[in-house]
Formats: sequence, C-alpha cells, structure tokens
Amino acid sequence: MIKRVLMIGALMVYAGVLVATVSAANAAPQKKGAWVLPDNAKDEKNPLTMSDAVLVGGKKLYEAKCQRCHGKTGKGDGPDAELKNQADMDLTPAAGAAKNPDGVVFWKIWNGRETPKMPALKDDSTKEQVWAIVAYSQTLRKK
Repeated sequence: MIKRVLMIGALMVYAGVLVATVSAANAAPQKKGAWVLPDNAKDEKNPLTMSDAVLVGGKKLYEAKCQRCHGKTGKGDGPDAELKNQADMDLTPAAGAAKNPDGVVFWKIWNGRETPKMPALKDDSTKEQVWAIVAYSQTLRKK
C-alpha cells in the first residue's frame, strides 16, 4: 500500500513538472518586434461582406483606435507615431499586400505587440469591429 502511494505521488510530481515545463516553453518571451500570429493567419479571409456600411464603420473605428499612430491616411504619421518606426507603421505601400493579407492584419490588430508599440484591441473590441478596421485599412493601400 505504501509503495502504491509513493508511486502515485511520484507520478503526480512528474506530471506537475511536465506541465510546468510545457507551460514555460509556451510562455517563453517573444522576440522583440515579433508578431504573435497563428500559423493559418495568412489564409484567413475577412468574414464580413464588404459594403459601404462596413467601410464606414471600419473608418470610424480606425479614426478612434488607430489614427493617432497610423495617421489619417495610414502613412504612420499620426501624433503618437514612433518616428523611428514610421516605415513599419505605414499602411499604404502596395507591396504590403503580399506580406499582410486580411488575416495577418487582423491578428496584428487583435494581439498588438510591445516593441515597436502596437496596442492590442482584443480587450476592448469585438472581432467584428477588428475585421471592419481591417476592411477599411486595406483601402488605404496604394493600388
């Protein structure tokens, strides 16, 4: 009986160490400037049906939540922009479309990052609102 209790105790300790190790590996600090994106982000499509109403709503949300850094026209020249990172904050280059399809833009807005600073909107916005911002921000790209 004592042997069984010791074995169960040892297994519980081993399981606890295993869980702690896996949790620590998953919670490893992200590299500065790294985006936290799911593997399928580039393949995700905006679930909203594009319409004038979606774009108008997305523009209002962009103005309230994004414009202070990204600027009125998306050039990264808002009053709170980090000038040293202005090129990264510029949403207008057409070449950005290949690197930043809808799903990638969504997850960047949703999760944000620390450096360079990009606030996460997941705590104060719905996914639908963020998808509307994605729809609007994609209209700022040069054709």
